[in-house]
Amino acid sequence: MRDLIKKYRNIVQGKFESEVEDEDESQPLVSSTTSSNKSFGTVFRVSDTEQSYNGSCDDKIVKPVSMMPVTPRELKKQLSKKYSLDLYPNQFLDVYFNGDILPENYSPKKHTKLSFPDEQPKKEEEEEKNSSIVTIFAVWNTMLGSSLLAISWGIEKTGLFPGIIINFVIGAICLYTAYLLLRVNGKHSVIGGRCEVPELCKLLLGSWAEMLAKVFSMIVLIGANIVYWILMSNFLFNLVSSLHAFIYDGEVADYESVICPKDVGPSNKTTLIQASSEIKSIFFDKYWDLYSTVPVILAFVIFPMLNFKNASIFMKFNSLGTISVIYLIGFSFIKFFTWGVHWPDVSIVFDLKPTFVALSGMLTMSYFIHNIIISMMKNNRHQENNGRDLTIAFGLVTFTYSAIGGLLYISFPLAKWCIEDNILNNFGKYDKLVIFGRGLLFFQLSTVFPLLAYMLRKDIFSNFDFMKKKSEKLPVIIMNALLVLVCILFACFLPRIGTIIRYIGALSGMVYVFLLPNLLHIYSLRKENKLTSLRLLFHVSIIILGVLNLLSQFLISDN
Repeated sequence: MRDLIKKYRNIVQGKFESEVEDEDESQPLVSSTTSSNKSFGTVFRVSDTEQSYNGSCDDKIVKPVSMMPVTPRELKKQLSKKYSLDLYPNQFLDVYFNGDILPENYSPKKHTKLSFPDEQPKKEEEEEKNSSIVTIFAVWNTMLGSSLLAISWGIEKTGLFPGIIINFVIGAICLYTAYLLLRVNGKHSVIGGRCEVPELCKLLLGSWAEMLAKVFSMIVLIGANIVYWILMSNFLFNLVSSLHAFIYDGEVADYESVICPKDVGPSNKTTLIQASSEIKSIFFDKYWDLYSTVPVILAFVIFPMLNFKNASIFMKFNSLGTISVIYLIGFSFIKFFTWGVHWPDVSIVFDLKPTFVALSGMLTMSYFIHNIIISMMKNNRHQENNGRDLTIAFGLVTFTYSAIGGLLYISFPLAKWCIEDNILNNFGKYDKLVIFGRGLLFFQLSTVFPLLAYMLRKDIFSNFDFMKKKSEKLPVIIMNALLVLVCILFACFLPRIGTIIRYIGALSGMVYVFLLPNLLHIYSLRKENKLTSLRLLFHVSIIILGVLNLLSQFLISDN
């Protein structure tokens, strides 16, 4: 017992074997030459020594140090300190590899603390997340687009009350399928990895579904670019025509007149809109034509913007989208109170027209947000509220479409079949409120179009190996030129945004809205052994509905 007490005293005092008076005793249990990380117990070296490293472990010079027992509480206190790798280079490594403990009186030159990834970054990440109200209006603003100008035309193709009902039905289906994507992503996505609809399709359905999602996402972008080019050509044409009319035609009494372009043939439509009979306007009318020269002239304005190296400059004008939506809502209410109510025949109000599928196809595009919904809702601060916030956003979109389309349809003073797929075409060139709206929308679309072109070009380059040379400018210029050429051809020969929206919407919606979300959900239920015959029948019925929506577009005419 006496020998054990003597050994313990030597250990506590930190004596070396050579300093032990009893030469006959065996080597101590723990000595300074024994590595602390190889010893047993909570005994660590105090780092009050000077250490020098000369490139190898053999050259390490260690001065004698004292040994001390460390309780678990003290050890936890030491290890919980925030040390900087720059300020404590050797000492920090000794703590984790050799079991060293930094002394309390060790002070660095700079009092900088090391931020561990599980503390401060979490707060910063939460601050970068959006609140529910921001998420709701972001989804609302994203879905509201050019369909606002055509929604009254779609209601005219359907009937007032049937059109509002179809609006609610298509909105509910799109909401449900978008929510399915969020649920499937929450269950099967890779934590920390990029997971969009194409990645989910590849993970659960296979490469064929991934390619299908990517292709139809690009088709949506192409369709949006075409529609925007047609609208920009229309706005530019009417803005210049209005300016020319104010200069040469003088004052006009009925400057808020409503026109019906369908009263005359397509060849005379331009003449009707311009409404100028003076000889000095003949030259202007000949060379400033909506369906020939204006789309080409527009290319000289937009094409240089497509070749900007950095497209982020156009993102600064995203707020114009909200301003444009607010303008169109205010415009609808102003015209409603100015014109009053002009009810059509009862049969037109309540009867469902055979051309109602034009509205269903267009609304599929209007509610299309499925290719980016996962990314948008991922930025929501409270992920548990995604379903609620998404429902509120879709409800606001449904209300906005119903309000604008219904108000303009009810108050339109002429025959309802005169309503154009671009409602602004039904107004004369002297209406100052319309002129302001055209200018605002033209500027907004001229900043959005380069962003859509950039997104399309990025998708094409990333999916085709032979176009992945990002350093070369020639492929970028060629791609932009082809896109502008396609847009010009549509603006000249098929300048009907309602027709383009309903075809693109029905085609892409069949894949992104009706097919892929339901297939992903069916696979998820099957994997969880929760797939029943009733659930399978319900989701297959939605897919069939999307196929019928597409096929029916070829059975009607817009004339």
